[in-house]
Formats: sequence, C-alpha cells, structure tokens
Amino acid sequence: MKVVQVTTSSRGGAGIAALRLHKALQGIGIASAFLSRDLSIDFNGNVVQDSFFDYRKPSFWVKIQWKLKLLISPSKQERVQREIDKVKGQLTYEMLSLPFSKKELETHPYLQEADLVNLHMVTGILDYKRFFSLFKKPVVWTLHDMNPFMGLFHYQGDKERNTIIQQLDMEMLHSKKKAISQCVKGALASPSQWLLEEAEVSKVFDHFSERKTIPNSIDLSVFHPEVNTLRKTLNIGPDEKVLLFAAGALHIDRKGFALLKEALSTISFPLTLLTMGKGEVEIPNEAVKVIPLGFKSEPQEIVACYVTADACILPSKEDNLPNIMLEALATGTPVVGYAIGGLKEHIEEGKNGVLAKEVSAKALKEAIEAFFEMSHSFQKETIRTYAEVHFDSKIQAEAYRALYTKVLEP
Repeated sequence: MKVVQVTTSSRGGAGIAALRLHKALQGIGIASAFLSRDLSIDFNGNVVQDSFFDYRKPSFWVKIQWKLKLLISPSKQERVQREIDKVKGQLTYEMLSLPFSKKELETHPYLQEADLVNLHMVTGILDYKRFFSLFKKPVVWTLHDMNPFMGLFHYQGDKERNTIIQQLDMEMLHSKKKAISQCVKGALASPSQWLLEEAEVSKVFDHFSERKTIPNSIDLSVFHPEVNTLRKTLNIGPDEKVLLFAAGALHIDRKGFALLKEALSTISFPLTLLTMGKGEVEIPNEAVKVIPLGFKSEPQEIVACYVTADACILPSKEDNLPNIMLEALATGTPVVGYAIGGLKEHIEEGKNGVLAKEVSAKALKEAIEAFFEMSHSFQKETIRTYAEVHFDSKIQAEAYRALYTKVLEP
C-alpha cells in the first residue's frame, strides 16, 4: 500500500497534524509519502528537494499574453478575485480561500505512484474542478476545518460576519460540490465527531463510501510531563496561579482571546497569564500579570511552557481537535475552555479539565474560578494516561490503515 499525504504547508495546525499522521503510518510499515509547498518526503522516508511548487518567473511575452487574456476573457478565478477585491476592505475573517490553483497537483509523481491520496488542508495547491475531473484514484480527505464543504471561508463565524459576499460564497460552495461529486472513490476522516457531523449536514460528501472519526495523534515520547524549571526562570512562585494561553496568532477572533480578556478583567485573585504565540496582549486588571513567551517552535520549549502552567486555557469559539489540547493533555496539563468541537468530546470535568457552560466571558470566568477551586484534584498521571489511550500514534495509524484498506477494496 502506497499513500501520499497532501497539504499546503507542513506548518500550522493542519500541517503539523498531517506530518504526524505521515510519521505514524511509517511507524507501522505503511509506505507513506508527504507533499507540501515547503516539505516533500518520498515513500522511503527521505526528505527530497522538490521543485514542483517553485515559482517560475514568466517570460516577457508570456506576461503580455496573460494581460491580453485578462482584458479580453478573464478566467473564473480572476473574475472571483475581482469581486472579492471590490469589498475586501469591508470583510473581516481569519482565512478566505478560493478553490483554484495553477498547479496541476494530479500530475505530481507522488500522486501518480500512490495507490491512494490523503488530502488535508489543500488551500492554494488544489484546483477542485481540474483535480477531481482528472484524478481517478481513491481519495481520503482528512478534515481540519470547514473549508472543504464551505464556500470561501473556513469556519461558520467568518461566513456569518461577511454576508456582503454571501452570493459569491454560495457560488464557490456549489462549484466545490460539483467538482467533488466527480470523485470516483472517496472517504472522509475527521479528528472530531463535531466536524464530521457538520460535513454530513452539508451533503457535499454524501457519495463518499466511508466517513470516520479518527483523532489526531501526538508524539508521546516528546510531549510528556517533566520537572518544571521554567517557573524559576520566569520568577514565578511555586504557589502562584498560572494559566497558559497558546495560539499561532494570539488575536485570531475564533481562538477567543477577546472573551478571555473580558473574563480575566474582573478576576479578583492574583493570577499569572503566560501567552505563547505571535502578538502581545494586555489584561486591564492589576491582579493579572501577563508574561509573553512569544512564538515557540522547538518541542522542548513548548513542553516547558505547558508544564509551567496549572492549566491551559483554550477559549476557542469554534475548533476541531486543537493540537494545543493534545499537547497539553500529553504533558499532564488540564484544559479549561468551552464545550465546543473536539474539546467537549475529550475534556472530562474534574479529570482532565473544566468546560464553561456557555460561550461567554462570564461563563469562562466561572470555569477558571471552578478550576482553581478544584485544582488539587487533578492528577498529571491521570491526564497523561488519557492522552496515551486516545492520541497514541499507533492507534491513529491503525485506524487509517483500516480506512485505506476499506477504500481500496474493489
């Protein structure tokens, strides 16, 4: 069995999850290749120099031809982009993606050699119409957000905020659905039951023969409880109450920092908030001390941040199965957040975290207070064991092996 994991980037939540799956599959003897703009790994596990996604500067005459074509007969992609540009200043969103690409992904040698292709987040590298009309091998699509079954946006909140572009959004959804309907053999995998149910409601993947919930995995040999030394470095006392807020970019609306800021603004007891990610934050409350740790990429540094905190605070308003939650649980760190997405499927009250009763600043504050009232009841070993049972790479790999085998059946 030869499979190839395809994703736009090896970085970010989706890219990291896709790369972890690739390594997990290799660990059980499956010939998995990995393909992205910034990293290519062949079926033998070798990192290779791949020029497929490299930018090729067009010649002067090609540029002239493009400009003439744009004036006389613009492509659908160019027409859609023009419409977006007209209202871009009025749009607010985390991500907006078009189902077009100049790259002929279906011609890549890895896809030609593979028995099956596992798509992940493929923004900018997959041209839906061309790919699904030409590529006839089995496809497994692992969902990381809603974009594969939405129009322009990646989460419902962005769609609801940008009704000014609703008609174009619906047009892109219909275009995607029509393209995906040409997939001869397909299966859907989702790290959370919530996202799988959302996909099923959309009807985009009704013709896919298999639909499975398979949680992402994490390298438990890297993310594990360890002796905390960072508190001393940061001059944090052993009895100080500490929360960690982590996100790739701290101010992404969906990640809920605005709600966290409001919740912490009226906290009455001394509290230290560590932030890990791009950006700086302020809390208008003298009782709350903020220590920015910046963006971290080295696993050992990330682990140190988790074990320094009493809890990881994850106030996402919409989320699939956040890598941050998996990493926190693997290090024995409880999670505090909202009962949404993958969080409500894995956070158990009093065992590995606390969930707020509703998505509001008031409820989040109450959850934080409830956590510290019962913080003595959380056991790192219990939390770690939960991660071992649910997020081990071998469990994930075997689940995908079973799904691949099913899809490859004649």
